Amino acid sequence: MDNSSSMREAVKGFLLPILKECMVELKNEANSHNGKQFYTREQVCAKLGIKTTSFYRLAKKGKITILKVEGKTVVDADELDEAISEGEIVRYGRNK
Repeated sequence: MDNSSSMREAVKGFLLPILKECMVELKNEANSHNGKQFYTREQVCAKLGIKTTSFYRLAKKGKITILKVEGKTVVDADELDEAISEGEIVRYGRNK
């Protein structure tokens, strides 16, 4: 192993854990905006056990309010959790 390969491996070993931690932090930030928490469309579908078509059907019926945050389709987490707990939106056993 030459010196440049050793140096590359050392840098990789040092930077990789830092980069992984940064990616986790960025992902968490992407799900919150100004202190508000949001669920992505995929997270809502998984949480409710529905497919994308049903997600948009719920929005059209006014059961959920969809927003665009940084180009992503999201739903206010508190609003969705409250609607679920009050029985306004029902979780389905499908799509698990």
